[in-house]
Amino acid sequence: MKRLYAYLFTLCLFMLLPAVTLAANDRITKEELKAKMDKGDNILILDVRISGSYMDSKIKIKGAVRIDPDSIERKYQVLPKDKEIIAYCT
Repeated sequence: MKRLYAYLFTLCLFMLLPAVTLAANDRITKEELKAKMDKGDNILILDVRISGSYMDSKIKIKGAVRIDPDSIERKYQVLPKDKEIIAYCT
């Protein structure tokens, strides 16, 4: 059930961000993400995990911006429009 909630939330997130388009299969592997980070690509990593998942996790991506699902509608407007946004959740 948590995976379904996370998937639906991520889908909604991308519907809210007018500068981002999302096809059903747009995914990035951890190796592709690491390559982008190592190369210095102009990206923003957005951690959109629900609070419990975020707090319980020992793994966090360095430099990722955390936005709680409860506040996404208020905060999405301040996200940079000139960066590729890569969102992740559980």
